[in-house]
Amino acid sequence: MNISDRHEFRLSLPGLPELRHMVRTFAEQTFRFAGFGKKTVEQLAAAVGSAVRLVEAAVEQGGDEDLPITIIVAVDAAAVEVSVLEQGRPLGDGDVNLLGSDIPERVRPAKVFDRMWWIHRGPEGSELHLRRMRPHAEIRTLVAVAHRLEAEAMERTEHQPVAQSPGYRFRPFRESDSLEVARSIYEAYGYTYPNPDLFFPERITALNATGRLRSLVAETETGVVVGHYALERPDLGPIAEAGQAVVHHDHRGRGLMQSMRSAVEDDGRRADLLGIWSQPTARHPFSQKMNLAFGSVPCGLSLGTTPASTVLRGGNPSATTAARQSCFLYWHPLTPEKPLRAWIPESIAALLTALYAARGREVILETELRRPDTTDSAADAVHVVFERARNVGRVWADRIGADTVAVIQEATRVLHEAAGAEALFVDLPLDDPACAWAATTLLAGGFLVSGVGPRFHRRPTGAEDTLRLQLPFAPIDREGLIAEGELGRMLVDLILT
Repeated sequence: MNISDRHEFRLSLPGLPELRHMVRTFAEQTFRFAGFGKKTVEQLAAAVGSAVRLVEAAVEQGGDEDLPITIIVAVDAAAVEVSVLEQGRPLGDGDVNLLGSDIPERVRPAKVFDRMWWIHRGPEGSELHLRRMRPHAEIRTLVAVAHRLEAEAMERTEHQPVAQSPGYRFRPFRESDSLEVARSIYEAYGYTYPNPDLFFPERITALNATGRLRSLVAETETGVVVGHYALERPDLGPIAEAGQAVVHHDHRGRGLMQSMRSAVEDDGRRADLLGIWSQPTARHPFSQKMNLAFGSVPCGLSLGTTPASTVLRGGNPSATTAARQSCFLYWHPLTPEKPLRAWIPESIAALLTALYAARGREVILETELRRPDTTDSAADAVHVVFERARNVGRVWADRIGADTVAVIQEATRVLHEAAGAEALFVDLPLDDPACAWAATTLLAGGFLVSGVGPRFHRRPTGAEDTLRLQLPFAPIDREGLIAEGELGRMLVDLILT
């Protein structure tokens, strides 16, 4: 299949139990088309059947048994995405367990698919989406490469950085670079890197072809690829995350990381992005210092974003812990930002004042607790995402309505109990007058402050900031958390004390 190819298959049927065999057959055929093996096809098809049964349960509980359900399967070079759409009762209402703790774990949608998300649209119904990356050749299959890497690791006791060298050039990714990028990630992290797509050369190529990844590589004067840095836009939105950075071990200490970061920011401007956000690790100050040097400012602390298993090969083994690692959230605007009027709990007014002052954005903070109108019947979409690679959940609301907090609380329970999320983040639109009330309610229920989600709230008119809350479910590495700068330490003190 060519990278530009995209195929879509659609099945519409009443939500009736006797049609489940039709759903299973439809799912099996589409997954075979996408190139999955027999056992995986059976597992994925069973998980789709479970997902459809969960939607049917929600519809039946709402008393709308005859409402149609539409299943759409889209296949492109990178992944298969399954969408289950219904126009009855929103998923997750009442006692319906969306992620299916009552079905076998091997066919639970949250355990089988790489990414799972659903959208509540009130009376308009709901959408359940499942995404699984296609089976691509992975770097571990290159046996000769693996042997070479292990041999080099045994010969190399300690790498000594060399002096700064100008002999590099930076350019956009080409398809022929994919193998070297995957090789570099493997050499640096082994199999602990939390974004598994970077171990698959075909996926790196496919994601760049669709714009979801904008990779930049560093190469020597002889054309050898020795570094990678990228802008990640999974939803093709107006902002991007800078990261997925790696430098070959023989070329560290030459300023390549800083030079690539500068080149990536220039690429963001060419793409007309509003800004770039990044998540420097809290385990050491280097990446935080680099962000500060480029004019980025901290706007949040995200607890437990990274699995405890993530380590840099050749690093200090004693530095690893059984606790999840945390990251700071940094923001670098690429366009001027207009003044903002934000509704927040009074308890965090001092923190947000400092965050916006460092950012240089004018803000008017309102602390009045305004409840949303209970007669408002508009469909306020709440989005829920579960990322299996990191075991992290995220919830955000387009607008805060009368039932938004209840839906978020239910989604929190489902993500933790059924999906096994070890960290959860909730984003509330700061310019919504009900934000202060919703945040205060969630904070009283056990949530912690995280900070500001810079332009994380997508709207038809652009994007705006969110108030980010968090709820870690797994142990956090507190002793190894290092904060660079006064604002970083302020975030740590407020959140962890």
